[in-house]
Amino acid sequence: MPAFRMTIRWGSPGQRYHVEDLEAQDLSDALQRAAALFPDAARATADLVEIRLHARTAERADPD
Repeated sequence: MPAFRMTIRWGSPGQRYHVEDLEAQDLSDALQRAAALFPDAARATADLVEIRLHARTAERADPD
């Protein structure tokens, strides 16, 4: 199953980041799972959410 990484930028004053890794069938499924994982502390001040395909360490290409 594909892995996705969700990053939420939140906080005022100052910014914090909350990162969650999740597994989902596709991006639509990842969005639904991300909504369920959204932290209460970030709800009032979050201004950016990114969800992207996340390569696991074993899946990353060897640069050599």
